[in-house]
Amino acid sequence: MKKSLLAVAVAAALPAAAFAQTNVTLYGIADVGVGVLDNDAPGGDSTMFVESGVQSTSRVGIRGTEDLGGGLKAIFNIEHGMQYDDGSSDANGAGMWQRRAVAGLAGSWGEVRFGRDYTTGFSAAGTTDVMGYGLYGNWLTFTTGSGGITTRASNAVWYTSPAIGNTKCMAAPAPTECGAFSGGLTLTGFYSMAHSAAETPDNKDDGYGLAAVYRGGPLTAQIYYQELNDAAGDASKQMGLGGGWNFGAFRVTAAYGQVETPAGVKTKAYGLGGGVKVGAGEVLAQVMQIKTDVAGDPKGTAWGLAYVHPLSKRTNLYATYGTTRNNAAGAFPVMGSDQRIAAGAAGADPSAFAVGVRHMF
Repeated sequence: MKKSLLAVAVAAALPAAAFAQTNVTLYGIADVGVGVLDNDAPGGDSTMFVESGVQSTSRVGIRGTEDLGGGLKAIFNIEHGMQYDDGSSDANGAGMWQRRAVAGLAGSWGEVRFGRDYTTGFSAAGTTDVMGYGLYGNWLTFTTGSGGITTRASNAVWYTSPAIGNTKCMAAPAPTECGAFSGGLTLTGFYSMAHSAAETPDNKDDGYGLAAVYRGGPLTAQIYYQELNDAAGDASKQMGLGGGWNFGAFRVTAAYGQVETPAGVKTKAYGLGGGVKVGAGEVLAQVMQIKTDVAGDPKGTAWGLAYVHPLSKRTNLYATYGTTRNNAAGAFPVMGSDQRIAAGAAGADPSAFAVGVRHMF
């Protein structure tokens, strides 16, 4: 009786707005590992480390929806990156909620969001990375490590279509709640713009992108194109495509990406990945070649090998090794999810090994 009275008293003290929000979720990822890295710098040596974000960037976020009636919903999502090895932020001056900060509306027609979010190219390319933008040797070696895809855009508007051809998702009040790229054909687009009338040049940081992802049965396919302006208002052109096939016991992926800087310098990447189930876990492997068309023809061949073992639906252990073999002019890194092992010099071959645990909540 006392507990019931206490609950009523607490509920009465809460603002009425708290009950209008039909669904608010606190979520996150805690990922931390221990290992050894070597940037292969002349005269250097390997280093032991405890590091956050080898398989997935550690984060905490809040997302929610409110049913507005007639199939329309209000949505929001804010997300902060953090380092579990020392408790610091990984915002790097970009603000506490730099990973995601969006609000918008969703309905049977799709979803519109405003704020800061992943670019359409980055989201699309991740669907054909067998390592899921994590573990050493993942596709971030091209996207982030080589400047191949801009990860996020600010001051932007996004549109995500319903999952065309996925009858299960089409039946939902808000189709995109099935999850981006969850089934059928999903089309996405974004446009980013200035955040101040005094900004010069007026097209600084402007950008746009379009992407299409298909998931049906064992097949996954993606294609994207986007342009994003730098501080001078000049555009970087980014494009790519990829595909994957799941055979059940094993799966394969292939991807291609290209970026052209405002100066006309092109960097291209080709990747091939595979996963094989071993008991409850999975062995993952990926190889990619990255090259830039400048003097000396910098080129690197990155590859990674990993084993992921689930302990539950939310928690898994992992072991991963990766290296990048650069030619005399190449200086491409090895990438984990939130960890970059830069080449110690042109021609150096950085490498890293780690074992760790990831918990999703």
